Amino acid sequence: MKDVLAIITPAYANGFGEAANYAFVLAGLFEAHVTVLITEIEPAAPAPMSAPDLMQAGGEVAGPRSTNEDVAHAIELVQGAARRVNVACTVLSQPRSAELREVLIDTAQVRDIVTIDVRGPLRHPRRSLVEGVLFGSGHPIILVPPSVHTPAAERALVAWDGTRSAARALHDALPILTHAREVVVVTVADDKELRAAPSGDNVCRYLCRWGVQALRTIAARQSKCW
Repeated sequence: MKDVLAIITPAYANGFGEAANYAFVLAGLFEAHVTVLITEIEPAAPAPMSAPDLMQAGGEVAGPRSTNEDVAHAIELVQGAARRVNVACTVLSQPRSAELREVLIDTAQVRDIVTIDVRGPLRHPRRSLVEGVLFGSGHPIILVPPSVHTPAAERALVAWDGTRSAARALHDALPILTHAREVVVVTVADDKELRAAPSGDNVCRYLCRWGVQALRTIAARQSKCW
C-alpha cells in the first residue's frame, strides 16, 4: 500500500471528517502517501440567519462563509494534520459537478485504497458515488463512520463465498488483515449455492502463510425476518 485516497467534503471543515484521519493512520502503518480530495457531495444547505446583536449597534454582521473559504479552511486543516503525523500528503479540490463521479473514479484508479466519511445509512448522492468508486476503480473502499479514526487492530471479518469478487476482496484486504490480531472468515450457508472449493478452511490456511494468526472459520446461516 503506497497511496491512500481520502474523500472529504468542506462541510466537515472544522474536523474535516474521519476519512482523512483514518487515511493518515493507514499511511503511517505502511509508510504510504495520502491524497485528500475535497469536494461537495451533498448540496450545501443554506446557512441559518444570524440573530442581530443589539449590543453591537452599528457593527457589521458577518455573513456565511463561501464554498471557496470552506475549501481553503479544509485544506489548511488537512495539511496541518499531515504535518503533525509526519505523513506525505497531496490535497486536491474538485467543484461539485455532473462529472464528479468520473473524477472520483479516475482519481481512485491510481490509488491503492479509498476512505470516505459516512453519516448514517448511505443515501443519494453519496451512495451512487461510493458505488461508482467501488465498481469503477477496481479498488477497495473503506466507509468511515463518525468517531472512528483508526483501523480496527483487534479483529477483522472476511465474508467468503468462493466467488471471484470475494477472492479479489480478500487479496485487496491483505495489507490490513496482516495487522489484525484475529481474522474471522464467515460464510452464509443458505444464502445461495456455493462452490465446494476453495472452502473457508482453505482460506484460513492461505492467510496463515501471510502470517495472519488466531484464525478461525464460522459457518453462519442467513437470518430471516417474518
